[in-house]
Parts: sequence; structure tokens; C-alpha cells
Amino acid sequence: MAFDIKKTIDLIKGGLLDSQNTWKKYLDENPSWQDTAIQLTGPLLVANVILTLIFSRIVGGYTYFGYGQSFLGALVSGLVFAAIGIAIVVTVFHFLAGVFKGNSTFSRAFAAVSLAAIPAWVAGPIGALVPWIGWLISLAGGILTLVFLYKIIPLAMGVPEDKRVVHYIVSLVSVLVVNMILAAVLGLGGMNRSVPVSSLGRNADTPVFGSGMLGEMERQGRLMEAAQSDQFEPPSDGKITTRQVRDYADVMRKTRELQGEYAQDMEKLGKELEEKEKAGKLSPADVAKAYSGMGTALGANNAEMEIVKTGDGNWAEHVWVREQLRAARFQRGEGSDAIAHNFELYEEYKDEIEGVE
Repeated sequence: MAFDIKKTIDLIKGGLLDSQNTWKKYLDENPSWQDTAIQLTGPLLVANVILTLIFSRIVGGYTYFGYGQSFLGALVSGLVFAAIGIAIVVTVFHFLAGVFKGNSTFSRAFAAVSLAAIPAWVAGPIGALVPWIGWLISLAGGILTLVFLYKIIPLAMGVPEDKRVVHYIVSLVSVLVVNMILAAVLGLGGMNRSVPVSSLGRNADTPVFGSGMLGEMERQGRLMEAAQSDQFEPPSDGKITTRQVRDYADVMRKTRELQGEYAQDMEKLGKELEEKEKAGKLSPADVAKAYSGMGTALGANNAEMEIVKTGDGNWAEHVWVREQLRAARFQRGEGSDAIAHNFELYEEYKDEIEGVE
């Protein structure tokens, strides 16, 4: 498919003003993901990054990209991370659609995510034009994109109505977790921090997200960075001490309790959203509530690490103990004096470690 600027403009206008009909008409064309990338995703992504950077640096508005970088550096990193971000979202929603009995193809998932993202991509440059409160415009675009994404899932990915809410929530959680892992692996925890570029008198190291889901993402990023800096020199004999096993068992007990509470909260939220959906009363505020709840999901996913670090523990030591216990368990105490010793301790504290009732 050759690039047709008129079609791109029509998709953007229709995606904002007549979304349902625009989605159906475009999806009925069964475009390949390459066609969507050329006609919609690529132009909007590039325009979003370039215009947001230009406007924010001219008028001091709000931007997601390139704090502290040169314009060229911010442009390159912004484009790269935006492309990676859209790929992650599409892949996760597509894969989990199959898990939840949908019939999505990658191309339809790519089209769905791209169409749903129109409000966020349009709101970015507009927000960058408005100092002080531009972030509210970007936030509104992001929330509308989440609402659109929720609505387009059954149309594009064939997820059954009774699994629609669960698929949506699990997919969002998975996207956030994958992004956190990728940032941790690449050491990019601070590169995509969202900050106002105007001179507001804010220190560059001061968190700007607040206490919601984005604030939790930033906090978890700092936690992971601190944990990765921990160092531990294992004993030469490879034997775990009783104190280490007790500490490990205590962490695992607390982790199970926190994750159990999270599971109950998510189940309650899921039922609430399902009931509103069936009654036709699901509102953008409800979808935003689910999105805000993703902060809890991030904390629950990373609970083990957080318990270790907030208890003044050493994450590197904790991981070492975990691996020794795992090896001892798999080898059933056979192979070396250290494995035999560690297996005895594992058996002694097995119920606490594994949560056996």
C-alpha cells in the first residue's frame, strides 16, 4: 500500500469523531500490519514525537521525551522507545487475546492498537503547546485511548464478552511489567521520565508522577535500581545459614500474603466492571479506575523485592539463597556436602518457604 495522506487524515478525523464506524470500516479492509504502519502508525508516531519535542522546547510545555538530552538525541530516543512501546502493546494484547479464546491476528491487533492510540498521539503535541497544564491534556488523551482500546478489543480481536474485562486488565498489567523488565535490563529507568520542560523550579531528581499508577512505576523503577546495586559474596563452601533460610521464608510468607490481597482486589474490581458492562453503565471513569489500579499490580508483581529492600535486606543475597535452595530441592540433597546441608534446611523450613498448609 502506498502512503495516502488523505486516508491518514480521514482515519485520524474518523478515529476521533466517529470512532466506531471508522474502526469497523478499516478493520473490514483487513489491512496487513505493514499497511497500517505505513498509513497510520508510522506517520502519527513520528509526528507525535517530532511535534511534541518542538512545541515543548519552544513554549516550555509538557513532554514525555528527552529530558536533559539534545534535540537530536531526544528525537532518536523518543522514536525508538515509541516504536518499542507500540510493539510491546500489540504483541501482548494479541497473544493474550488467543489465551482468552479470541481469534485475533497480529495485523488486526496492530490496527486496533493504532486506531485506539489516536487520541493519545494527537493530545501529546497539543499538551506540549500549553505550559503548566499541558499534562492534563496529555492525560485526557491517554485515558480516552484506554477507553477506545477497551471498546475495540471484541471488534478487532474477537475476545468473548465474558472474558473481555479480564483480558483487558491482564494485558495492561503485562504491558507494564514487560516495560519495567525491559527498562531494568537496559538500564533505562530514568530515560523516559515525564517532566515539564518549563522552568518551574523543580529539581530534576524530584518525582513528577504523583501517587497514581505512573508514580508507582517510577517508585518501582527506583527500587529495582537499588536492588540491582546490591552485592553479596557467597561463602566458599556454598552452605546456607539457618538465619538466611529463616529470613528467606519470612519474605516468601509476606509476599504470598500481599499477592493474595492483590488478587482479591483485582477480582473485586473485575466483577464490578463486568456488572457495569452488562448493565451498559461502563464509563471512561471506570476504565480509568482500572488503569489506576495497575499501580497495585506493579507493586504486587514486585512484592518479593520490595519486602527485601524495605526490610533493609540484601537482594543479591536473597537471590543467592533462593538459587541454592532451588538446586538443593531439585537434586534432593545429592551431589555435594553443600547441597546435602542446604536440602536439610529446605526440608526443615519447607512449609514456610512453600506456604504448605
